[in-house]
Amino acid sequence: MFVFHLLLTCLLLRSASGAQVLPFSNDSAAGVIWTFENGTWIENLAVRQNGEVLCTSLSKAALYLVNPFEHVASLVHQFEPTEGLLGISEIENDVFVVASANVSLATSQAYPASAKMWKVDMAAWTLGQPDVVTLIANLTDVILPDGIATLDNEIGLVLLADAAQGIVWRVDATTGDYSIAIQDALFTTNNTLIPLGVDGIHILNDYLYFTNFGNNAFGRVAISANGSATGPVEIIATMTIPDDFTITDDGTAYLAGDNSLYRYRQDGAVDILVGGPKSLVLEGCTSAQLGRTRMDKNVIYIGTNGGLLAPVDGQIHGGQLVAVNVGLFQ
Repeated sequence: MFVFHLLLTCLLLRSASGAQVLPFSNDSAAGVIWTFENGTWIENLAVRQNGEVLCTSLSKAALYLVNPFEHVASLVHQFEPTEGLLGISEIENDVFVVASANVSLATSQAYPASAKMWKVDMAAWTLGQPDVVTLIANLTDVILPDGIATLDNEIGLVLLADAAQGIVWRVDATTGDYSIAIQDALFTTNNTLIPLGVDGIHILNDYLYFTNFGNNAFGRVAISANGSATGPVEIIATMTIPDDFTITDDGTAYLAGDNSLYRYRQDGAVDILVGGPKSLVLEGCTSAQLGRTRMDKNVIYIGTNGGLLAPVDGQIHGGQLVAVNVGLFQ
């Protein structure tokens, strides 16, 4: 019965499409790849080597797969309703880890001892087969798991941001063991209205880059091979409620937040490429990931929640996967 419902859901998600096309026309900086049903909060993204985009949903407790070239979406796995999905990261070729928790969307708070980490083997995935997801660990000491960054893909070691406690955890995705990697005051928030600190995290050149959602901050810290800090945590830029982000080899970061796509350059300059506080283009944007194929090497994929918490026009829209051609910006 479960497989039947899964297949039915997958069929309902699929849209008619023709031959492979670019995600958007060349004369447009942003284009919608896929719109999910109303109430779908897309929280985080991971891009497969073949260019397909994995989308975690916090509100639907589901993992979706979107082909941005054919504009087709499928359901990979439906989790239990209390297992809202958050961060995701690739730990080996086409194998990912994803975090979940029982989160109240109204308060941005998670129920204690509800955090979990899962393994998703996309190399073994076939449409309609739900057996590619296995539980790695119950993370009972973690409150609100969010961004995930792969630290060592040879042994399956990842770092996990805990937005509620202001902690970055070290998790062994093979054994399920976990411990505190970094705990710092700059990971916490003093914003009583937005009780979320360290959020998105990525690793580049022995630095852990992070956003602090509640404190409107983007920062970094030098780390060792096991994820411990080897220097002070520092704030390198400020912007309004930065969420998850992606960072290129030259240190340019593209951050989603406040209905905007921010660009951070190594000289410290921050500008808005697309959207704005009152814009519907990236309404409720939550995450950003860089394309991985020849066709989308200049594309940043953006996940949105459709304004589920703060609708721009007073109406809640379906969460979206949006593509932005950052190659058009100097």
